[in-house]
Amino acid sequence: MKRFWNKYTRALSFIVIGLVILIGVNTVQNRNISQQVETQRVVVAKQDIAPFTEITKDKLQYREIVLSEIPTDAVLDAEDLKFGDLYAGEFGIRNNEPVRTTYNTTSLNSEVGSSIGLKEGMTEIGIATDLVRSAGDDAKPGVYVDVIAYVRDEATNLSKKVVDPKLTNIKVLKRLNSEGTAPDAASGNSLIPVVVVLEVTVEQAAAIMEYQESGKVYLLPVGIKS
Repeated sequence: MKRFWNKYTRALSFIVIGLVILIGVNTVQNRNISQQVETQRVVVAKQDIAPFTEITKDKLQYREIVLSEIPTDAVLDAEDLKFGDLYAGEFGIRNNEPVRTTYNTTSLNSEVGSSIGLKEGMTEIGIATDLVRSAGDDAKPGVYVDVIAYVRDEATNLSKKVVDPKLTNIKVLKRLNSEGTAPDAASGNSLIPVVVVLEVTVEQAAAIMEYQESGKVYLLPVGIKS
């Protein structure tokens, strides 16, 4: 072995090692330069989008951005976004800033509650419920229900069913158990709903409040609207 390890082979080894290091440094430098020069098209805000306001397709556009400046969660295609229930998070989105999946929210997951998704003239109302009055917990978010009341008649002191024609096809926004969370077997919390929140008009809310104060309210699922 010593025959081959002499001053010439040592010098050659140093040269080879130097060349490897030089090639490695050049490769890293070239990659960094490429990232600073190469661009990719991403979805950005066409205007400032305030925190907790709806993100719609007309508020967005595409822009070429250098690779090194693109966040890992940037949206590359607007078609991947679920418009109709998409809102800016607590930081909002500045003009020309990339839209990021982790910074967006939905009406149900928003820190300010599902009220950010309400249409003009609509409000929310909570209905006291249980498994019986919520059709075995089938009154779930996104389901539409008819509201049927069973109230006591003060004149006769007898209970009667009330079918109010204005309390039909009402959207369920969310349901909560006694811990204030959504019933979920995986969480280990209660599976029995105690509150169902509906999206209603002010007139509908007033009627439901009256029925709840004088009796019980039942929710009859009628399906899901597209």
